[in-house]
Amino acid sequence: MDPFREYQDYVMAHRLRVALDFFPGQLYTLSEYATLRLRRSELLQKLVRCQGDSALLSRIEQISDQINYGFWSNPGVLSAFLKRLHPAPPPLLQSPEGFEELLTPNERRRLAEPGLAGRYYLGWLRLPALLDEPLRFELARQEQEVLAERLGLFLDDFHKVAGSG
Repeated sequence: MDPFREYQDYVMAHRLRVALDFFPGQLYTLSEYATLRLRRSELLQKLVRCQGDSALLSRIEQISDQINYGFWSNPGVLSAFLKRLHPAPPPLLQSPEGFEELLTPNERRRLAEPGLAGRYYLGWLRLPALLDEPLRFELARQEQEVLAERLGLFLDDFHKVAGSG
């Protein structure tokens, strides 16, 4: 996966968790996130060599939680998230436009079309329900990839002018 897209997904998961008061943890800068992501990869390689060291596994899980690793693409993580929601979903999960309230005005302007980011991120939430239907699950994953290509990078962090902070 593109590391910038991965960071954008992390930020969106963090914003969603903040909006729902779901213990989001610290919001990392791109460089802090990259450092943690590299550390996680190093630990995974070491875990393979050490064949199941529980301390390593615990540290990998801790970093995964810190960076929301797999939040959007892992049906198990999404399923656990969805179980924590109130039966009446909040407005930001009811429509693509509602979800895009998590974006800044500049980020919304960067989208190729209104609702695109909302469709992309809300589209991931349907995956857990499709786990028992492999063909529909795979089709949904392919649809997500198409949306990802159209979405591009919209975060303000990726569009700062040098010297602007």
